[in-house]
Amino acid sequence: MKWLTFCGALALSCTQIPALAQSSSVLQGNERLACEAILCLSSSLQPSECKPSLNHYFDIRKYRKGAFDWSRTVDARNAFLNMCPAAGAQGMSERIKQITQGAGRCDPEYLNSTYQATLYRYKVRRFFGQDSYYTDVSTLPTVTLDKLPSYCVVYNDHEWTYDLSVKYVGKPLRGGYWVNVSDYAKEQAKWEAEFTGEWAEQWRYSLEHPRNLNLSGDRFTSLSP
Repeated sequence: MKWLTFCGALALSCTQIPALAQSSSVLQGNERLACEAILCLSSSLQPSECKPSLNHYFDIRKYRKGAFDWSRTVDARNAFLNMCPAAGAQGMSERIKQITQGAGRCDPEYLNSTYQATLYRYKVRRFFGQDSYYTDVSTLPTVTLDKLPSYCVVYNDHEWTYDLSVKYVGKPLRGGYWVNVSDYAKEQAKWEAEFTGEWAEQWRYSLEHPRNLNLSGDRFTSLSP
């Protein structure tokens, strides 16, 4: 499709960034890819026209002594996006910085994999009114980070961003995880069905195996091996 139509499909107002819309419609090569990447990375709507620019952007990876170097990668990605002639327009320099800090690091897939932990679910048996031993230990994944990093908030909430928002489902000590806002109602209902109600009250949860717990209150001294 024509680039201006594509811009509309991304639900971005081209009048907000006219130099970018105009440049991307006439440029070729890396300059065009850079302009398209700025638009594509500012929306969750990424049709097939986004693929070349996004592939180019995320293929920019820098290493130091064989290890991925995030700081150098950000600098290189900044340099690529600044190839778009509109990079000099008012507000664009700061926007590009926000994109390179947040793109690829603020979606559910990244957040869920980066902050995933193992949660232990178990039952407690009481003896003479005391929590005495545990049974039925099982494990399940959870995501310990339930608040977005500041760079994600800035990236997601910018006035030139369309529908990048994500939301946390559940609780860190109850198998929580991140989803796109559009999926939140469905996923929250799914979580509540498993982790709330009478059935769920029989279980306790911990990021440590219950045999390692030696605390009063909600945690107890384990008498079993």
